[in-house]
Parts: sequence; C-alpha cells; structure tokens
Amino acid sequence: MLFKCLRSVARVAHIIHRVSICRNMSMKALIVEEFGDASKLKYADVAKPEPAKGEVLVKNHICGLNYLDVMIRQGLLPIQILGGKLPITVGVEAAGTVEKLGDDVKGFSVGERVAYTVIGSKAHADFSILAASRLVKIPEKVSFEQAATAMIQGITAHYLVHTTGRVTAGTKVLVHAAAGGTGSLLCQVAKNAGAFVIGTCSTEAKAKKAKEAGADEVILYRDKDFVEEVLKITDKKGVNVIFDGIGKSTFLKGFNCLERLGINVSFGQVSGPPDPIDLGVLSKGSFSVCSPYLYDYIFTEEDLKWRSSVVFDWILKDKVKFGDFTILPLSDGKSAYEILETGKSTGKILMKT
Repeated sequence: MLFKCLRSVARVAHIIHRVSICRNMSMKALIVEEFGDASKLKYADVAKPEPAKGEVLVKNHICGLNYLDVMIRQGLLPIQILGGKLPITVGVEAAGTVEKLGDDVKGFSVGERVAYTVIGSKAHADFSILAASRLVKIPEKVSFEQAATAMIQGITAHYLVHTTGRVTAGTKVLVHAAAGGTGSLLCQVAKNAGAFVIGTCSTEAKAKKAKEAGADEVILYRDKDFVEEVLKITDKKGVNVIFDGIGKSTFLKGFNCLERLGINVSFGQVSGPPDPIDLGVLSKGSFSVCSPYLYDYIFTEEDLKWRSSVVFDWILKDKVKFGDFTILPLSDGKSAYEILETGKSTGKILMKT
C-alpha cells in the first residue's frame, strides 16, 4: 500500500515537473495569423526563444508601439524579414533586461538594462532574441519607458533634425502632428537647435502640448489651411524644412509653403502614401525631397550607439522631455494599436509585459 502511495506521489511530481518545464519554455506574445486590422492581433502562448552564438535573450519590460508596427500587422513589409511565414510575433522596439547570453557574447551581463529597435525582433513579447551588436545599454537614471521611446522616436528626431534636415539657428521648420510622440520630440530638438518652429495639430488641447514642446506657432489644420497660415506667419517666405509624418493628405500640398532651396521630408504615412511627385513641382523653388529610413541611419553598430547615446544624454540633461506616456498591458495590445491608429494619444504608446 505504501509503495503504491509513493508511486502515485512520484507520478504526480513528474507531471508537475513536466508542466513546469513546458511553462518555462513558453511565453506570451502578440501575434498575427493573418494580416489585417487590429482585430487580427492575438495575445497567445508561443515558444520561448534560446540565444545562439553572438545573441542575447532579453526580458522585455516595456514595448514601444509605432506606425511601423501597424504596417507590419497589415502585411505591408516583406514577410521574409519578419520570419518568412505566418504566424508572426509583431513589434520592433523594447527595453528590458538581459536574461541569458549566447556563446561569445562580450560586454553584457545578466540583469543589465538594455534597449533595442530591430525589424523582425518580435518585440511585443515577454522575451526577444537580439544580436548583441544591436543592443544599447540604458543609463542608470533613464527609465525603461524613456529608453523604449528613445529607440525609434528619439533617434528619429535626432537624425531628422541634425542629419536629414540640417536644422541650425534661424531655420524655419514646419512639423505636422506636432503634439504626437515623434512630432513633440521634433519640436523640442529643432527648438534646441535654434529653429523657429511651426506645428500643426487637430485640437486646442493638442495645440497646447505642441506649444509646451517648443512650437512657436501652432496651426489647427481642421479650422485653417496650413499653407495659408504658414505663409502668413513667415511673411510669405515659407519654411526651410517640412517634417511630414502624415503623408498623402499633406505632403504635396506642403511644397506651396516651402521656401526656395527648402526640403520636404516624408517620414510617415498616417494618411496613406504620398502621391507621385512631378519634377516640375521641385523646379519651382529648387526644392529637395527626402524619404528617410531610420535603420539606414543606425545601420552600423557605431551609428546606433552614437545616436542613442546622444538621445540618452538629452534625457539625462533634461534637454528633451520623454513623458506623457500611455501605458497598457501587452495583453491589451489590440486597444493600444487602436489608440495609435485613431490618433487619440498625444505621447508615446507603450505596452508593459
């Protein structure tokens, strides 16, 4: 009898042990089994990855949400860079801690705080695998929320203002969606560079936030024509640089308020891809056009570390404010995406694992 009892206890212990192993080998993630709107997102169990040589397993604490994630969910990016086939785990940006190191990884230790942005990194999950060369260390006084925001929006503001737009003292800048996450950072960074900043937004509440971010003038585009207002503000001269994250509804129209030799920078497509450009439009003022891609500006490990370190330094010295976060649990990812796509937020949307 005692032997049978012990055998039953052993069997139960074995089952519990196997269940524990299975749990340790799985994790939660936001996945899509078919491309489409936010309803296609699923919060599901997936296999927990293991780091290979040169790789690091990161425990994600805060996941960033961007329009790039929306494009991925909609199937607008080549499936090859997302894993090759459905289902896929979405997400390209997060901040967390080093969970485990693969062979030959140097310069990192377990428990260290890190952040990253990589297409195909499956960042909207409990854990992600990254090449060590694509991780940056988070300074002690920078929060996970700030670090996650810095990786795309912060670095984007850095390269757009200082590299693409070549903004300096006296440059006149127009920032569309100036109260949004990236827009508000562009206002701050351009203002710090000495620019005169004009922002556009939809409501008085957002106009207030744009002003707080450094916009000298704010245009409510639903009430007034932004071209007419820009020309009025600049005494009919126009602006030197336009930072356009909206796309179809604003991009071509922007040339009508661009000063000679000005540059129209298209870095987002919230309203859809801009219509094709007739070169005759450019010749009217010897205008330039740029459609920059973040990952070209952080292509090398050196560029990634340089730009991220500058952005972290801005945070530490209070030169830019990374706040006004909207934070939802990763399990409520559908709501996070819907908030982003309906334009109901003014700051960065984040998800907590």
